[in-house]
Amino acid sequence: MRKFVLGMLAVLLVFNAFAGPEDNSLIVGATQEPDNLNPWEGSADTKENALSLFFLGLSYFDNNGDLLPGLADSIPTQANGGVRITGSVDGGDFRQEVDWTLRANAQWSDGTDITTDDVLFTFAVQTHPLIPVSSTAVSGTVEEIIATDSKSFTIVYNTPNLFATSPGGQVGLARFYDIAPKHVWEPIFDAAVAAAEADSGNAVDIITAQFIGADPATAAQGPTVVSGAFAMDQWQPTQFMRTARNDNFVLGVPGLDSVQVQFIVDQNTLIANIINGTLDASDDIALAGVDPAELEAQSDGAYTVKVTASGFIEHLNVNLHPECLDAQDLLLGDKRTRQALIQAINREELHGLVFPGSIISTSFVVAGDTGFLPETQEAWPFNPDAARALLADLGWEDSNGNGILDRRTDDGRLVEFFLDHVATPAQFRQDTQAILESSLRDVGIQMRIISQPGSVVFSGPFIQFASQCSWSGVFEFAEAAGLGQSPFDPLARQLDGRLVSNADSSFGGNNVGGINIPELTDLIIQAESAFDTADRAAIVEEMQRIVLDELPIIPLYERTQVVTFKNGLQNYGQETPLTKTIFFNPWEWSWN
Repeated sequence: MRKFVLGMLAVLLVFNAFAGPEDNSLIVGATQEPDNLNPWEGSADTKENALSLFFLGLSYFDNNGDLLPGLADSIPTQANGGVRITGSVDGGDFRQEVDWTLRANAQWSDGTDITTDDVLFTFAVQTHPLIPVSSTAVSGTVEEIIATDSKSFTIVYNTPNLFATSPGGQVGLARFYDIAPKHVWEPIFDAAVAAAEADSGNAVDIITAQFIGADPATAAQGPTVVSGAFAMDQWQPTQFMRTARNDNFVLGVPGLDSVQVQFIVDQNTLIANIINGTLDASDDIALAGVDPAELEAQSDGAYTVKVTASGFIEHLNVNLHPECLDAQDLLLGDKRTRQALIQAINREELHGLVFPGSIISTSFVVAGDTGFLPETQEAWPFNPDAARALLADLGWEDSNGNGILDRRTDDGRLVEFFLDHVATPAQFRQDTQAILESSLRDVGIQMRIISQPGSVVFSGPFIQFASQCSWSGVFEFAEAAGLGQSPFDPLARQLDGRLVSNADSSFGGNNVGGINIPELTDLIIQAESAFDTADRAAIVEEMQRIVLDELPIIPLYERTQVVTFKNGLQNYGQETPLTKTIFFNPWEWSWN
């Protein structure tokens, strides 16, 4: 009966589908959609996936985790003279130089050469004070970029960058894509900055509308000038994003003529279309929380279910911004509140129920990784009595007997403990919200559920504006952790007090929750300078002890990744969490 119902649901999408192998195309199912594809702004994994179709970095990881040159003609190392380090951090004269040379045949999809002019322009935008750049952890350490000729340049770092050649935004940009086309973006950038400077009171709104929301990044046009394997063909919001092969792709002709990403918010409907064969594959987000054994049981051999380690930790990001009065009223800035929250949640039960195959986590480093403390997995067990005691110590009580804690603020206001919980409408997160709502109510906290699509909650004006109370409680999402690169990895960067997203940073920066623990930031700076792995591991261990006590984020569990793909589809699905996304090498996908 279940198969029949699922098959009927799948019919709804047949008329938007391509023929798959018959016309050398691929239809990938996704439950989330990016709000825009501006390469400087945004932090959602669904956006990262889309940008991987359109842009190639200087380097990339293949499916096995091997680092290979992308737009660059080789990987610079100290051995080949491409990486040079002089001076010392303690002496204040540290300098790290990394030489890159673009491939001679590297071109944008419109035939324009990719040159150092594109590199310098990209970095100029990345570091402009009016641009709300989401990822500044790397670019903030770049002292300058020196162009040698039209294809060669040197990036100079003023602090150590142990992973300067790995994908991660060596030049700038959000995430991994390094270089944007100057001839497309420069007139848009210049006009937006001029308008913002002429009307400084509305600068944020002007930049958001005229630059972040410019046509090359939206459904109005999308990325049609690209360095990646595919260019935008058509973007129909809430329905699909269709791409066409880039014949000028520097690594050779892609194996597919077209890739279409089909947006299906409801996970059950998406699964129906996998089983029915309407979808050729699923992305690395769509099946989060689904039991792979159940998917396998319904496959009838038509598709493969692949389960791998993800390297992502599902966690609650807490609003710690002192500017947000709503968060301060709840005393979220006091670690005892966060300690009460984690003890009110039965995480041991939660992770097994909502995300089969996951493991409990109380760290920002994945299990077994460099510097991982095994004792973190046993820390903060379920203890609602301890949670109630902490809340009482903070002055919370149920003065009117309605079951919700309240307290008087210093200025005499009566505040009740209503805690917003923001998440995407993925089924496992809806299940999590139901469990958390019940658990927190048991200790006197009333949770308010805010469930919105990824295109809403991961948009810059929402996730980056927590200091303005765009979200004022907790925000649940997953982020890549450790993978041998802590504290250079994305989750550790959320803990860095130098990267706070607020008005001072034009609402850019990785630290969206406003975490500012000086001792932790000092350790991050020390770890960045620790070239010896053992030394860095010891520092990361100490960072975990601080995080375990302070709980600036509340980890829930370490996720696994589940994808499906039809039999006959080659090179789909990652073998290592180092790649972070299965879209790192879409030019290699093909039908046999």
